[in-house]
Amino acid sequence: MSFVNLFPGSFNPSTTEHGATQDSSWMSSFMGLSSIFGLLGLVSQTYIGSSLKLLILGSLIETGRRFCWWFIERFRIQYSLTAQFNEGDPAYEWIILFLTQERVWKRSRDFIVTAKNSQRKWAVQTSTSPTRVGNAEYVPTYQAPQLFKWRGYWVEIKRGNTHAGASMHMNGVVQHTSRLSLTIYSLDMNVLSELVEAARLRYVEVNRPHVTIHLTDTRRFNPTQMWTSIKHKIRQGLLDTIVQDAEEFLKSEDWYLGAGIPHRRGYLLHGPPGTGKTSTIYALAGALNLEIYSLSLASNAVDDSFLQNAASGIPKNGIFLIEDIDCAFPSRADEEEELNAIMEPLPRGHMRARPPRSVTLSGLLNVIDGVGSEEGKLFFATTNYIDRLDAALLRPGRIDRKIEYGLSTTEQAKALFLRFFPAARFPQLAGVDATEKGTSVHVLAEEFAETVPSQEFSTAELQGYLQGFKTQPVEAVRSVATWVEEERRDRAAREAREEERRAKVQMRAQQMGGGTFGTAVQIASPAARRHGRDGAGASHIIPTMEASHAANWYGQR
Repeated sequence: MSFVNLFPGSFNPSTTEHGATQDSSWMSSFMGLSSIFGLLGLVSQTYIGSSLKLLILGSLIETGRRFCWWFIERFRIQYSLTAQFNEGDPAYEWIILFLTQERVWKRSRDFIVTAKNSQRKWAVQTSTSPTRVGNAEYVPTYQAPQLFKWRGYWVEIKRGNTHAGASMHMNGVVQHTSRLSLTIYSLDMNVLSELVEAARLRYVEVNRPHVTIHLTDTRRFNPTQMWTSIKHKIRQGLLDTIVQDAEEFLKSEDWYLGAGIPHRRGYLLHGPPGTGKTSTIYALAGALNLEIYSLSLASNAVDDSFLQNAASGIPKNGIFLIEDIDCAFPSRADEEEELNAIMEPLPRGHMRARPPRSVTLSGLLNVIDGVGSEEGKLFFATTNYIDRLDAALLRPGRIDRKIEYGLSTTEQAKALFLRFFPAARFPQLAGVDATEKGTSVHVLAEEFAETVPSQEFSTAELQGYLQGFKTQPVEAVRSVATWVEEERRDRAAREAREEERRAKVQMRAQQMGGGTFGTAVQIASPAARRHGRDGAGASHIIPTMEASHAANWYGQR
């Protein structure tokens, strides 16, 4: 078809003379346009059809995928067992260590890289050379599901975060915890129980040389020194007595149940600082293969709610430890600050309120033996000032045994010396002259123990002294008398400063003549504080009285 034929009226005059020819040309033009529109319609129909086919195919694939996933989930429900392990629970640590030893991490592609830490037991070994030790650890995240075989059963493990298990940290920030989902493709519950028990036994074996301490204000544990290395800090025979008592308690659950008595046991270890109170608990945990759950009341962020939540997470056959339990009660510094504030006069008609404390006595008692208190655990508390504790805390059923610790005895000093300088390491003593040829480590230990006054220094003080003579036992014995005299002079100077401070407080009380005084005050001599008895830590409530009378009361104390 030519360009002229498309417009016959304009370019072909002969068509005006022959009507038939003109009609034929217009028909040809119409047919040409119809062909173009038909071709466009065909193309459009083909595109829509293809799109519909793709849409239908995609829908079928998605439906099939969902059906397959539904079928897999139904299969898992019908033919598998799933267990959840939440971070912060001891079983979580068991499974993590178990997965590391089973080398499940070999197929993992995601790791958390951290500096090497002796507290962690589940970091993977990246080098095959036992002599090559790096400074970094590679901890698998287990975010992607990992499949492995254990005793002929397929096991799938997956790790994720949970919002439901979020916990409130001490600083008020919400921390989300991790959760491990372990699926065993078997309907036999015994298989799951055997796996968990195998994981627990491995965990116990790995941590056997150490005392494992769980800090309840964090979600990690700190293995400490070997428990056999701290026996020398404890009075001879005391540890054996406590171990026997605790062991009998753990075996007597049926007797407690039959007698209708809560299966709990409480111990209070009191005495001067550095006398081995905490070391006794560590040694007990090592002897009975128990774990310690330690909580400090010193922080203002610890309140009754936090205390209750922390105590409720302690498992059966665990040791619940509260060190320096007297921190829940007014300290000397707190009372002196209150005294200084009270000396300031108040407007008539106003009463002075004591500052609120985070942990209350009722909250502490409820944790020890309340309704929500876990049974089957050992409760230990330590204090340097037993007189500061409320009588309600010390009654039987809460504190069943009170054990007093004194300063170092002659036997303890000798045992400590032999611990620092064992005869196997010093067969020939350096620094011994010809006149002392027969001198042995045991002879030096006897001389050292006789030179150190009994019941005057704590084990921690003696240990600090001996650390300065790690390879010089003879020099340690020769210098100990000089050290004793220096320590006595330092103590006398500290006591003089303390007496001066007390005198200033009394003078200020006398100068405030007309003020009122209605708070708990306590002043004890430095010697009493050092020995943890008499007035050390004792709180006495003085009714409202004149400041001059309060000063007189102060002087009588």
